[in-house]
Parts: sequence; C-alpha cells; structure tokens
Amino acid sequence: MHEETITLARSEADGYEIALRRRIQGNFSSDELIINGAFAMDSTRAMSEIVLAEALGPNPGHVLVGGLGLGFTAAHLLEVGATQIDVVELSTPLIEWAQEGLTETLGKVASDPRASLRHGDVATLLAGQPTIPGLFGPWDGICLDIDNGPEYLIHEENARLYTPEGIRAALAHLNPGGKMAIWSQGPSKEFWFDLTSIDENATERLVQVEKSNRRMDYAIYTVNRPEELGV
Repeated sequence: MHEETITLARSEADGYEIALRRRIQGNFSSDELIINGAFAMDSTRAMSEIVLAEALGPNPGHVLVGGLGLGFTAAHLLEVGATQIDVVELSTPLIEWAQEGLTETLGKVASDPRASLRHGDVATLLAGQPTIPGLFGPWDGICLDIDNGPEYLIHEENARLYTPEGIRAALAHLNPGGKMAIWSQGPSKEFWFDLTSIDENATERLVQVEKSNRRMDYAIYTVNRPEELGV
C-alpha cells in the first residue's frame, strides 16, 4: 500500500530543527514530531504519555506540564478533570502549531480554556530560577517529559534536575500532598534509588511499547512531596 509523508510544519527558530509530519497509508494516518532530523514521538504510540498523566491519580487539580510534545499528556489531564494545566514548552514553533490546530490533539489542548501554553525552560523554573512571567505555583501535580529520561538526556544541562537536590527543588513547587510524575525512555536504578530515598512510596511503572518490531519498556516514575522537605 502506498505511503505518503506530508510535512505539516518545520522551523529552526530556536536554534534547532523541529518538524511536524503526517504519515498517511490508506485510511490510516499518524502524526510525528522530528527534532534535528531524529524521530522524537508519534501519535500511534502515545500510551506512555497517557500513563504519565494518569500517574497523578484522579482529580489532578492544578498541574504543571513540562514538555508539550504532541499534546497527549496535557489532553488526557484535561479529560480526567484537571482544573488548570500550565504547559511549559521550550519550542516556540510547537506552541504556535498547537494554537493553529495543526493536529487534532494539539488543537484540543490549545483551545481548552483550562490550559495555558507558555514558552520557557521548565528545568530552570523547577530549579528555583523563574524565567516565565506570570507563571506561579505551587501546583497539585507536575508531569515531566522533557528528556528521554535521567540517563538519556536531550539537553545535558537538565542533568541537575534528576539529582536528589534537583528532585527536592522540584517537589518544593508542589502543594503538600502533591505528586510529580516523570517519563523515561527506560528504567534507571540510580534514579529509582534517589527517589525512594526521598519518598519511600515512590513508584516505577514500566509501559511496554512496540517500535520497529522491537519491544521497549518505557518507565514512569512518581514521587510524592514529603511533609518535611529539605531542599
């Protein structure tokens, strides 16, 4: 069956290439996000992004979402009743494409009155150096999907976020009883050890996905803000 790939949008506005593509085969189509020529994610394998949203539990409240991607985490948070979501995205063009509704899911997020999309660096924000005007916590929950995980960094400067000090600094942006969920390309024993040293009820959930006839185990980590939080 003939397959066609359409580039919906492409930009190098932030110093790196980002492209939104649609792959069409017969009556089937999928959207893809490409960064610097490398595949980042697509709409056919979005289960782990949905699990990331569900990790905050029912009635997630006011949530900070780090990384817009194709919008599946943010969209699911809205579906399960988040009262407000603040999405912080490093790519200005991706925010603009969402506002233009270039894909159904991105358009759904951008048009929801409970959602705000802001350009900025969520890792810097969580480190206690706010650089996003008008964005204030604390939040009831935080979902992070800004790297491929603590051992698979996209941005090397984000390494500080996955240290015990970085985790505690991030948790300080939560209301008491709040929870943070983190997406990872695979399990990390060191990161898991650090989380459980902060919160003995931290969890690791593996999500199996098929990619290019190969099974992969993505990991979703959750950690609760302890009553006594030393930063």
